[in-house]
Amino acid sequence: MLSGEESQDRFEDADENQDGVVTWGEYVADTYGIRGSEEEDDEPEFGEDAEDKLISDDRIMFHAADGNNDGLLDKLEFVKFTHPEEHPEMLPVILEQTLAEKDLDQDGSISFQEYIGQREGRQHDKEWLVTEKDKFDQELDKDSDGKLNSAEILSWVVPSNDEIAQEEVDHLFASSDDDHNNVLSLNEVLDHHDIFVGSEATDYGDHLHNIHGFEDEL
Repeated sequence: MLSGEESQDRFEDADENQDGVVTWGEYVADTYGIRGSEEEDDEPEFGEDAEDKLISDDRIMFHAADGNNDGLLDKLEFVKFTHPEEHPEMLPVILEQTLAEKDLDQDGSISFQEYIGQREGRQHDKEWLVTEKDKFDQELDKDSDGKLNSAEILSWVVPSNDEIAQEEVDHLFASSDDDHNNVLSLNEVLDHHDIFVGSEATDYGDHLHNIHGFEDEL
């Protein structure tokens, strides 16, 4: 729901002529402030800096989301473009872009050294390295072969919504369940209102207008 709402807002901003579809030129103008011809062949050439890389990746994702290959994104296609991680048909593109960025030896997998990458030319501190190595070995490298295969890469870059939701539930209960009975009372929610307002689980407080109907269990 949140993804749909966010995508709708971005779609309305990008659809400059309000014709119900977004062109590549409209998207680039709205997102990066770069205006040019609507014809891709007439676009300015992009270089190698960070923003240019983002634009290049976006263009690949834009075409992947354009299911009917008409060069335009309708509202449904735009959701796929802006939230590709939620659409299985877009996952191969995410994988390809991740490998292009991380897989320096081009063996189709990501080693720990490739995983940590370079931190703007600075050496990694020891504590950070130990933490990341533990995460790599214990959480990401599920078959313990010392590298991330395609499925493991996708598990890393496209986290499970269920796991994220459970983590947020655990956080809310740990912060608000004062009597530790694993049930949140109305008073506990009210006493910790600031925590709930700051949570994505309540759409940053938007859902709390239902709090007076607490029997509906938010």
